[in-house]
Parts: sequence; C-alpha cells; structure tokens
Amino acid sequence: MLNGLNVVIKQTYRNHFKSRGYWLLVLSPIIFTAIIGGIVFGVTKMQGNTTPTVAIIGNQNVRQIFVKSDKTLNMKISSITDAKQANTALDKQSLDGVVTITSNDNATLTTQPKSNHINKEAIASILGNLSRTQKASSFGLTAEQTQALSQPFNLKSVVKQANNKSTNGDNSNTANYGIAVAIGIITWVVVMWYTSMIATEIANEKSSRIMETLLAATSSNIQYFGKMIGIFALAVTHMLIYVVAGTIGYFSFKDNAIVKSFSQTFSSMTLGFSIYAILFILVAIALYLVLTALIASLINDNSQVQQAIQPITFLAMIGYIFSFIMTNMPNNFAIKILSYVPFVSQSMMPVRLVTKVETWPGGIISLIIAFVSLILLAWFGKKIYAKNVLSYSDDKIMSQLIKNITRHD
Repeated sequence: MLNGLNVVIKQTYRNHFKSRGYWLLVLSPIIFTAIIGGIVFGVTKMQGNTTPTVAIIGNQNVRQIFVKSDKTLNMKISSITDAKQANTALDKQSLDGVVTITSNDNATLTTQPKSNHINKEAIASILGNLSRTQKASSFGLTAEQTQALSQPFNLKSVVKQANNKSTNGDNSNTANYGIAVAIGIITWVVVMWYTSMIATEIANEKSSRIMETLLAATSSNIQYFGKMIGIFALAVTHMLIYVVAGTIGYFSFKDNAIVKSFSQTFSSMTLGFSIYAILFILVAIALYLVLTALIASLINDNSQVQQAIQPITFLAMIGYIFSFIMTNMPNNFAIKILSYVPFVSQSMMPVRLVTKVETWPGGIISLIIAFVSLILLAWFGKKIYAKNVLSYSDDKIMSQLIKNITRHD
C-alpha cells in the first residue's frame, strides 16, 4: 500500500510541478512584486536628487542655525542672503523656497510652482524654538529652564502581557494589523489556488473515466490520500519558494529605506510565533484540501467544479473578512468562539496571540483542535470518496453531500 501511495503522491506532484500553469501561479506574484519594487526603488532613487534649496533672509544668526541643521531638515541652505537676489533666483526656479524672517514671531515661506518638497513643519519647529528661547531670555529664564518648558510631554504606549513583560504598543499596532491581514490573505489565496487544483484533477479523471482504470490498479484510499498529499506538497513547495525569494530580496535590499521601515515595523515578531502561524496555515490548507477532495468526488464533469468549490470559497472568506476587522475588536464574543473553530481559526487565533489578548495555552489548544479535526475529517472523508468516486448522480452536489453525511450504511 505504501508503494502505491508513494507512486500516486509523486505522480500528482510531478504532473503539476512540471506544468506551465503551476509556475505561472508561483512566479506571477514574484514578478509583480519585483516590478512594483523596481518602480518604488526607482522613485526612491530619483527622490535623492530632489533635495530642495532654500534661502534664509532677514536674520543671519537664524540662517547659521539652519545651515547647521540642513541635513536634519533634508534641504540645502542657499548662500544668497539678499532678498532681491533671492526673489530673482526664485523666479528663475533656481531656488525652491525663500524663508523671510520679519520678526521673532513672524516669517514667510515663499515657493515657486515647481518647487521640490520642503519640510514646512521642521522649519516652523526651529523658528518656534528660537522664538520661545528669546522670549524666555527676556523673562529672565535660564537656558535650562527654557529647555525644560519646551520639552514635550512623553506619553508611551505599552501592552501588558501575562508574564509581566511589556512591549511597545505604538510599534506593534501596525505590525499586528499587517500580520492579521497577511495571514487572512495568504490562507485564502493558497486555499483558492489548491482547492481548485485538486477539484479539477478529480473532475478530469471522472469525466474521462480514467478514474475507473486507476481504481482497477489501486484502491480508492490510495488515490484519495495520494492526491491530497501530492497537492499539499505542491502548496508547501510554493510557500518555500516565496520564503527563499523573500529572504534573498530582503538581504539584497536591506539598506533600502522602505525595507528598513518594514523590518522595523515587524521587528516585534518572534521566531516562535512565526513558526506557530506557519503551522496553523499549513493545517488549514490541509483541512480545505480534504474537504475539497470529498466534495469533488461528487462531481460528474468539469462544469461542476465551480459549484463544488463555491461553498469552500464562502467558508474561507469568513476567516479572510474577519482578519481585516478583528484587530479592532479582538475580545468580541463571536471572534473568541471562531478562534477555536477549524477552517477559520487560522485567521483568528494567531492574531489574538500577537495582539496579546490570548495566551499561548489557548493558542496551542486551538491548533490541536484544528489538527485533530484534520485527522477526523480525512478519516471520515475517505468513506465518502470511496462511495462516490465512481458514482455519477444527477443530484446537486450539496444534496449528495448531505445524503452521504446522514446515511449510515
């Protein structure tokens, strides 16, 4: 039996792995990402040549402060100090802006239509600090007292964990939402790709009567488990390709500002959680493949494939939709319950863990429930598959499925 199972697994895997459709499926997102990344990288490079040039007019002491801060402001301070020359240069578009300081409390920034972006907030911050310092000095305050009055109130956001540790809430909010959306999207997309693949394969074999020949040589159990394991291996290969491509891409562009920003945002993710989320996604994919295989055994021909996978699509969509909204209501009663329900828990529980509203024992229990459900469904599904893989009923697929579930013979 093991030899026969191994043959079916290899055949299923190789047939799809060598097909153009599979590689189009795998490479399309990589190519699309590479194109978008190239465009973003090119735009970033071009922005390197768009540093604005600004003239500071009216107070040379203030101008010197701007000269010392030009790197922080991401602008170049012009050597022009005369207002007339500055306005002439602005008309000729050789300057991007002119800051005219009229008093301690007033200044005007003049730009031209084609000016590069100027950080107005940073300019206002420097001028505001200088104005407060001068006023404080006139009131008889020392430099230390002035600095103390100018110090902004520091409010930190932290998330209290069960082990009395805390994490930076500001840094983790974006990461939490990103993880929630990513898990939902990955599961939904992979499920849709591979459930359609296994349903189409079974439909092709039934409609062409090849299934009868296959079952004459092997048992229905070998075909059932062999096809699912072969397709599952394809899904794992698909994910590994993306992991390798992502790793290569990260180390190739790790010095890029955008990549650094993403890296910092998701720095709160741990290796343990990453492994947990991947395991949950794999178990969910296996669950959907088993469900698809037993429903696909009720198909008569290719025209019924969409009818067969439609309820599976709706089921996968539940977790997909909730993954977008649950970070705003992680303690909702319905979300708590769904976090332990197979087929949707993979989009719920990992996010509840990463948002610290659920503990690891609860997360492990949810994963175990999903895994046990996979074993039970696979064992139950082989009976339905064996009964219907050579059956050609004219009844609707869902009607056939209900009859098979309620029938005890």
